[in-house]
Amino acid sequence: MERAMLGVSQMDRLRRLTSTSWGASPQVLRTSSLALCFSAAEYACPIWARSAHAREVDVALNDTVRIVTGCLKPTPLHKLYSLAGIAPPSIRRKVACSVEKAKQECDSRHPLYSHTAAPSRLKSRKAFLNSEVSLTDENPQNARLRLWEEKQPQDPFLPVEEKLAPGNSLPWHIWKTLNRLRAEVGCCKDNLCKWGYTVGNNLCDCGTAPQTMEHLLSCPLCPSTCTRDDLLQANQNAIIVASFWSGQI
Repeated sequence: MERAMLGVSQMDRLRRLTSTSWGASPQVLRTSSLALCFSAAEYACPIWARSAHAREVDVALNDTVRIVTGCLKPTPLHKLYSLAGIAPPSIRRKVACSVEKAKQECDSRHPLYSHTAAPSRLKSRKAFLNSEVSLTDENPQNARLRLWEEKQPQDPFLPVEEKLAPGNSLPWHIWKTLNRLRAEVGCCKDNLCKWGYTVGNNLCDCGTAPQTMEHLLSCPLCPSTCTRDDLLQANQNAIIVASFWSGQI
């Protein structure tokens, strides 16, 4: 219970750094999420990371990354973590376990140094000493990137990097809108109808087509147009489009 309350407290602190129209810089949000939420969620993970319940921790971390990026809940998780520049929780835990295994094997000061694990009587039990592989010849950051690259879809959303997506120096309301346009998940009329928040016409105010996330990039009402590549690069065209739609989607 104390651990759960700690997690809620850390999330509340992070949420106070943003609102619907104002937010701290994306770099501050990312650093704060790693320090407050990810560090707490990964505490002693070499012990419990192989549990069937480990994924329950990911629910809170997914919310943390949504705060950093300003994205909505329906956003695909692989896009969330790519925009935030943070490796998925399962990968971070796996690398942390491999680092601890290397310490256990090589550091004589480790409590389990030269310890031999007892034979397991249950196949479902995956003890740390028997199941983890030591990480001795690879930097932990490189290991996270390698595993993350292997887990990416065939058509990657963004290059695998442990840093924020381009445009992270923009004001919060533009950064948030830019990410929603990139992920193709925002409060456009078409999505609001699908989600049941509105009933009736999903026609854009320009009167030419339904207001989908794709339509927003070339809507006649907007002073500029942009492409998907423009959004991923966060160039001037993308910034103009994101600025126009900020506060609306």
